[in-house]
Parts: sequence; structure tokens; C-alpha cells
Amino acid sequence: MKKSPLIVITFGIIAGLSACSSSPGNPGTGGTPSHGGVTQSGAGGAATGGQAATGGVTPPATGGVGTGGRLATGGNSQPATGGNNQPATGGNSQPATGGNSQPATGGNSQPATGGLVTTGGTVNPGTGGTNATGGTSPRDGGTATGGADAGAAADGGGSAGAAVPSAGCGKAPTLKNSPTLNTISGSRNFIIHWPTDYTNTKPYRLIFNLHGAGGSATETSGNNYGLWSLSNGSTIFVSLSANGGYWDGTKDTTYASDVLKAVEADLCIDTTRIMLEGFSQGAAMARVIGCAFPGVYRAIVGHSAGGVNMPTTCDPIPYFGSLGLSDVSGNSQATQTDQFAKWDGCTIETLPTAKTGSHVCTPYKGCAAGKPVVWCSYDGGHTPSPTDSGKSSSWMPSEVWPFFSQF
Repeated sequence: MKKSPLIVITFGIIAGLSACSSSPGNPGTGGTPSHGGVTQSGAGGAATGGQAATGGVTPPATGGVGTGGRLATGGNSQPATGGNNQPATGGNSQPATGGNSQPATGGNSQPATGGLVTTGGTVNPGTGGTNATGGTSPRDGGTATGGADAGAAADGGGSAGAAVPSAGCGKAPTLKNSPTLNTISGSRNFIIHWPTDYTNTKPYRLIFNLHGAGGSATETSGNNYGLWSLSNGSTIFVSLSANGGYWDGTKDTTYASDVLKAVEADLCIDTTRIMLEGFSQGAAMARVIGCAFPGVYRAIVGHSAGGVNMPTTCDPIPYFGSLGLSDVSGNSQATQTDQFAKWDGCTIETLPTAKTGSHVCTPYKGCAAGKPVVWCSYDGGHTPSPTDSGKSSSWMPSEVWPFFSQF
């Protein structure tokens, strides 16, 4: 069978550091420091200027930094143990072999000039090497800009790029957290689920959830399609609610846009990581919304999509689709993911079908950079939370979360 795309909506984002200072090299036993013999940590903690007399080597501290140099341990900036250079016997201070700071577990922590890590997981040039938001590196590790690669994200995040904060960053929220309903446009409702430790200085990933036909926002607001616990406080979820329980492919694009504007104005959102997830008619509606606003939504997940027409055109966008073997009649794989695979430049080929009592998720090959498409086939019916034979919980969240968190 061929793959089929999935859809989802919710949203969510970061900080770190580097400093520079110098300390004079102490003369070793029986020796005197040479002119200019000062141990100084540069960006990343390399000693500058301090050369040892023959035979003089300073043992590296664990993590290897000079005075003023700091290393990340799993992303937090920590001073290395014993991090001041000690003078070698008979000479001046010299960094040990490989005297640049060695990164702690979690990735290279070599900041660009000034060494400021901004919330959102990117390393941007700073001025003066200070820490943003309490001096911890972002939980959603992204690629470094102007520095070295960031470490792995605490919540499984991947290459996030530079965060773009929404207008709500720095503001006290006026919207209500789950389970309280928020109202927009007079009568339309939605539910927001934000982390208990929410801070308005960190831009969060945002995921919109869309329920199936005949449902409401309350059916997705509790566990957010099973992603709430997996998100580890990195993401804000918004559960949308169709008028009368059924999605309108025209009117509800305006509704979704209005909700997004309200959330971005009130909460701190990374506007580069706004995503959609939906089931059945909600999955089909997520496709419509994602394609109607090019550049706004980062990825879509759609479970057993149907009931709202597939868009006729769409800019390339990452897509994850799923469909049960007993739900294929009139709702084939090709209508689920192949069209998105074509838009994303992927190779269209017959993909594996799930075996009895199990599931199989397969990425398309040859997709455009940053535009993956994944198809999940499973032995089951019309549901966003299928289970394999003999299992009590669904495997779906563990497939969907890595797809979302790579962005």
C-alpha cells in the first residue's frame, strides 16, 4: 500500500552561555613565566598566550576549560572540575594536549563571539557572554547558528533552527488554561493546555489538535493524542472545536486563523514551530488548514483522514499519515500520504503493509530536505490510537512525537 498523511495542531521554545576572562600564569617550581605568559580562555575556553617551558603541561580539568571558560553538561553551562590551569613544574601554564575545551556530554558547546544561547535552541552571537533565562541551555536543542552543533534536546527535539518569539512573549497570560474553555468570535470555543512551569520568556512549540466528526475540543484536551507526557513541558497544545461538531473546509480556516492570532498575542510561542494533528474529519481539516496558510505551519499529522476534501495545491510541508487495514475501503493509502509525498518531492512507491496484529511506519525516500513524509499502516480500524496485538496502550504517540520533535 502507499502511505497516507496525518495532521495535528498545537504549539510551543530556549537559552545558554560562554564567558571570557584571564588569570596570570603562576611560575612553576624552578622556573619563571615567559613574557606574555597569561592563561586566558577565549570563546570555548582555549588558553591564549600561555606557553609552557619544555616539559611543562597543565593537566586538563574534567571537561577542559581555563579560568572563565564554561562548558555545557547536557546543555547547562557548568564550570569544569578543577577548571583553572595549574602551572607546570618548571614552566608557564600551557593547555593540556588538545587544550581547547572539550564539550560535556550533550554536544559541542562552542558559542559564537560573545556566546549567548537564545531561547529556542540556537546559538546566536551575543555581546558580553551572558545567559538568557537563568543560564540554562534550551530544552529543545536546535542547530547552532554561528557556533557548533547543539546537544540533543531533552524532549527529543532535533534541528529546530532559530526561534521566532510571538507577541505574547513577556506578557502575563489572559487566556485560561485547560480545562477552561476560551471563547473567540463571540461563540467559538477552544481549549489551551500549557505546562505548569510555563514561563513567558521561552518560546514554546505549539500544536493544534482537531477532533473527529461529531466531537468537540474536550475529547482531545486531556492527553492531546497521547503527546502531553512525551512533550516534557516543551509544548503548548490547543484543542479546536468544530461548530456543531463538524468541520467546514472554508469557514473553519478563518476560525483556526483567529485562534492562532489570539494565542500568539497572549502566550510565548515559537512561530516557526506551529503544527497540526487531527483524526478522521479533523485530520482532513488539518490538511486544509496547513495548506491554506503557506509558511505558517511546520508539520501536519493526520490519522484516518476523510470527510473534507484534500487541497488541490500545497506548498511542501512535512506530513505523517496513518490508516488501519480495516478502514481502507474508500479511504486508500494514496489519498492519505501520496499527494503530500508528491508535493514534497518524494519518490512514490508501494510501501509495506502491516502484518496481522501489528503496525509498520515507513518514511518515503528522496523527499526534499526538511520535508519528510511518513506512512503508518496498522492492523485495526478507524482510530487515532491503535494498539498492537497483546498490548494495552497505543504505539501511535511514540511514532508521532519523534516526527514532531525533529522540528
